[in-house]
Amino acid sequence: MNKNQITLDTWVLEKFQERLNKVLLKSNKIHSPIVLYRRTIEENDTAIEEEIATATEKYVVVQIFAYGGFLPLTFHEQHVFTVDEFPIWIAKRGKNMLLQCLDSIDDILTN
Repeated sequence: MNKNQITLDTWVLEKFQERLNKVLLKSNKIHSPIVLYRRTIEENDTAIEEEIATATEKYVVVQIFAYGGFLPLTFHEQHVFTVDEFPIWIAKRGKNMLLQCLDSIDDILTN
């Protein structure tokens, strides 16, 4: 990997973190969590498994849960990230996830 790529990746993560901080401030101002993204993992005729990331106070919480049909709401995983940790975690999940989350953050900040 060349030095310019590392610098660009660092810059993108810094900008992501700046925007995320603004979303957290907005969340604190309205006293309510803000959904950063929602993603369907698996779906069938009666049930669904989803991943949802919310920003609240000073953390980002990512939960994976299933519901529907005969399934009661069941949480499979829960991750809590600081504003420093979340951009790195989402970037490791791939460029598409990073861009989806950035688009969502931009929508939140413009509305």
